[in-house]
Amino acid sequence: MSLPAHRCLKDLADKYGPVMFLRLGSIPAVVVSSSEMAKQFLKTHDLVFANRRLTATGKYLSYNFKGVILTPYGDYWRHVRKICVTELLSAKRIESFKDVREEEVSAMIRTIWKESESGTIAVNVSEAFFTLTTNIIWRILVRKKFSNNDLGANGKGFRDLVLEGGAAAGRFNIGDFIPYLDWLDLQGINRRMKKVNKIFDVFVEKVIDDHMDHQMDSTSNGQAEADAEAEHGKVFVDVLLQIQRDKTDAKITRESIKAIMLDMFGAGMESTAISIEWAMSELLRHPHAMKRLQEEIEFTVGKHRKVKASDVESLKYLHCVVRETLRLYPSAPLAIPRESVESVTVGGYHIPKKTMLMVNVWAIGRDPNVWGKDASEFKPERFMEELSGHDDYTDLTSTQDFRMLPFGAGRRRCPGAPMAIPTISLALAQLLHIFNWRVEGDPSQLDMKEAHALTLPKAIPLSAFPSLRVPLSCL
Repeated sequence: MSLPAHRCLKDLADKYGPVMFLRLGSIPAVVVSSSEMAKQFLKTHDLVFANRRLTATGKYLSYNFKGVILTPYGDYWRHVRKICVTELLSAKRIESFKDVREEEVSAMIRTIWKESESGTIAVNVSEAFFTLTTNIIWRILVRKKFSNNDLGANGKGFRDLVLEGGAAAGRFNIGDFIPYLDWLDLQGINRRMKKVNKIFDVFVEKVIDDHMDHQMDSTSNGQAEADAEAEHGKVFVDVLLQIQRDKTDAKITRESIKAIMLDMFGAGMESTAISIEWAMSELLRHPHAMKRLQEEIEFTVGKHRKVKASDVESLKYLHCVVRETLRLYPSAPLAIPRESVESVTVGGYHIPKKTMLMVNVWAIGRDPNVWGKDASEFKPERFMEELSGHDDYTDLTSTQDFRMLPFGAGRRRCPGAPMAIPTISLALAQLLHIFNWRVEGDPSQLDMKEAHALTLPKAIPLSAFPSLRVPLSCL
């Protein structure tokens, strides 16, 4: 099986250096594989490289560049990003979703125990993690959960849909690099992305229509509905619909709403679930780390109540585990490509206008010149000293020295980190507080191969046996 792109490019960088110029079809490209050079491109010259290329992925999976992630830099992008940060990803809004995270993590724990038949059979915990993040994201976006049946995708669930889109988007699409061949769709990638978009579109259209009907009913029902909404706050889709209905913002159309929701759902669901999956896999392979984390949780929480979101903030070793996982397994191993808007000289290299920039985040996080000879080993302890003296272990700003870039950097940095990290941390804390875990065979031989995708899912989902450490009644 061929290696994923981030591994191939790291092998080339080991041979030719941390800055490589490639010509991919008719597109000039620069690949950056060191923290020092990444800082030059993403901080010193951030504005020059803030743009996105026009690709088939943005066309078919982002409603013709109407979302946030793949939209070119400009007034529209700045506007929708501001809406997303203010109405969904602000500190106040994220804190307001604390109960949602706690409820869904507890529900996941109960489901795992039930499916394991009291610990007698292995559970596909990867599937459980995707269900967890799916439920959290939909409750935040639209205030309700959906089952796979609601998707109407011929047996495919939300996880399958997102992974299918990620797998298609993660391949090098010939049409993106040789434009006159795009219409042929030689690899069938465009057809796959159109299919994913069509399935999601039918589903999200119904969601939007239901919320529009509810808003009309609320208006007719008068003050009582308005008071209830004021108490609990509007969900994200209602905010977007309100902006559109007021007609004070011509930039937000129905297509914009669907694109933004697809971006928020896809990115929030997959990246968070994948991070939990890799963290659990590494902890299973390193029993001493799992034991140390369980001891820390037990010392802080005890055995007679569940781990709460407020407990997570003081679990120092837990945050070392989360950071080490994000260092080794960034959810986007090759940061979403950018494009230079003008010619520029970076680190002595002349970069022409409209050059594609690829930052190998996976390689940067494993650079032995930065992290030492054990750069590819899972060692959460390496962060203990760094976190000493920090009041907030969830804050990743201390990593913005570019040694690791799990959420990117600069204007295009993923704004979802404050949402993802508390979910990852709480899920891991409860999974290890409630259960002991084991896998079939030697845990050190657990399959850790990566799938080929835009993100970094495991090729083989993780299955494991749980056994109770504390009573389920504490949930």
